[in-house]
Amino acid sequence: MTTSRRLLPVVRGLFLTAATVFVLLPLGVVVYSSFRGTAASGGGAGFTLRWFREALSYEPFTVGLLYSTQVAVLATCISVVVGTAAAHAIARLSFPGRELLRSVFVMPLSLPRVVTGFSLFVLYASLFPTAYGTVGGIAFAHCLLLMPFVVAVVGAALAGLDPALEEAARDLGASPLAAFVRITLPQVRPALLAAAVFAFLTSFDEVDTSVFLMPADTTTLPVAMFLRLEQRQDPTVTAMSSLLIAGSLLLAALAAVAARRVAGALVNAPAPQGDFAS
Repeated sequence: MTTSRRLLPVVRGLFLTAATVFVLLPLGVVVYSSFRGTAASGGGAGFTLRWFREALSYEPFTVGLLYSTQVAVLATCISVVVGTAAAHAIARLSFPGRELLRSVFVMPLSLPRVVTGFSLFVLYASLFPTAYGTVGGIAFAHCLLLMPFVVAVVGAALAGLDPALEEAARDLGASPLAAFVRITLPQVRPALLAAAVFAFLTSFDEVDTSVFLMPADTTTLPVAMFLRLEQRQDPTVTAMSSLLIAGSLLLAALAAVAARRVAGALVNAPAPQGDFAS
C-alpha cells in the first residue's frame, strides 16, 4: 500500500507530462517550421525570418487581420452583453419557458458549423442581402456560436453567488439594474473577462461559418490562410500561425493577470456604502 501511494504522484506526473507534450507538440512543430527554410519551398536551409516578412507583407493577410479583429471585437461585445443578461435571467428568475431559453442558447453547439454557415448564407441571400459580407453580418453569425459559452461561464459564476446580496440591495431601494451593476457585476468580473477572452479568440479563429458569408474579395484572416494553403505550400501560413499563437498566449496572460488583480480587488474592497437607489 505504501509503495502504491508513493508511485501514484509519479504516475500522475508522467501522465500530465505526456498529455502536455501531446497537446503542445503540434504547436511546437508549427513554430519550428516557420523559422526553417526548405529547398522545396525555395527558402534555403537553416534559420530564416523570410516567412514572417512575407506573411506581414502579404496583403490578404494584413487586410484579413483587420477584418477579423473588427468582427471579433463586435461579436465579443454583443455576445458578452446578451449572454450575461440571459445567464442572469436563467439563474435568478423563475418564468415560463426558462428551460426552453436555456436550451435555445445551447442549441447552436449541436449543429455542425458548416450547417450553420450555409443556413445563414441562405438567410442573408434571401432576406438580408445587404448584410452579406459585412462586419455586422459575420459578427451576428459568430454571436450564435459564442453565446452558449458566455452563458455557461457567466451562469456558473452566478450559481456560486448568494442571491440574498442582490435581494438585500433591492430591499434597500436599489432598482434591479442598479443592484446588478453595483452588487452582482463586480463579483462576476473574472468570469466576464474569461468569457470575453474565450469569445474573442473563438470568433477570430472561426473558419467554417465565415467562409459561407464573405465574398471572394473580402476574407477574415483564418479564411485567407485557408485560401493561401490551397494556392501555395510554403511556410508563410505557419509563420502567420506562429504570430497568432504568440498573440493568443499574450492575450491569455494579460487576461490572467487582470483576473488576478480583479479578484484581489474584490477581496480587499470595502463594503459598499451610500444610497443604493442612486
